[in-house]
Amino acid sequence: MQATASLRRSIIRHGVLFFAGQGGALLAVFAGYRMEWARFAVYIAVSAVYHGLLTTLLLVRSADFQVEGAAQPLPRVNLASTLTIARLSSIPTVLFLVIQASRYPLLPVVLPFVIAVFLTDLLDGAAARRQGQITFVGKYLDSTSDYLMIIAVSILFFNFRLIPVWFFALILSRLVLFAVGMAALTLRQGRANPLATFLGKASIFATMVLYVLELADHFGVPVIGYPTVVRLFEFLVAGVIVASVVDKAIFLARMFAAVPAAKPPQDAQRNRDSL
Repeated sequence: MQATASLRRSIIRHGVLFFAGQGGALLAVFAGYRMEWARFAVYIAVSAVYHGLLTTLLLVRSADFQVEGAAQPLPRVNLASTLTIARLSSIPTVLFLVIQASRYPLLPVVLPFVIAVFLTDLLDGAAARRQGQITFVGKYLDSTSDYLMIIAVSILFFNFRLIPVWFFALILSRLVLFAVGMAALTLRQGRANPLATFLGKASIFATMVLYVLELADHFGVPVIGYPTVVRLFEFLVAGVIVASVVDKAIFLARMFAAVPAAKPPQDAQRNRDSL
């Protein structure tokens, strides 16, 4: 009981500190670039609601902060989950900075920030394996943060014409396949374990790298932002995504074949037997 209370306090602290940290960093950007303060007020309102919902979700699923094979949940949020929560926490800030970059010279802020956020995708898994603290919440938070970030940035980039229509359609198709497949698997077995395949992770990471190059192209950064390089990388990443779609379809088919359908509750079964 004491460990559960300690974990809940840790989750709340993470929500408050990440909200304050994101807001403080953006406050410095606003002050440095003399941006309109009304926009900052909008960001703070959106960020407060977002972090409130995120913290509530983590509190509801606090029992999942449990190391695989352990009987008790962690006494506090571990390093791997902290890095993943940091990526989730950064989504409103990334979107806001990219939107404002069309009006202000924010390249020195946007590019390093986006790169740092994307790098957490490499660091959280490594931290979990190194500390021997792989948790169920870490798995689905990692997948959720990846897909939320990719969806949000893809829509934004498409709106600003930073990515072509065909690539945007490919990204959405990949995400829809994953969402529908995992939802169907959850209905079948009652609770889907969010296992990631190598090609799935590779497609997410390749897309993140591409989006950094797209930003570099948009802002005219030498070498990495050269249009020919970026267009070539678009096709390379598209190939990885297509391969990951095939891989994910095979993976889901195997999971459906290997996992029996969840049994209905005994009371419901007896009622049906009596009819």
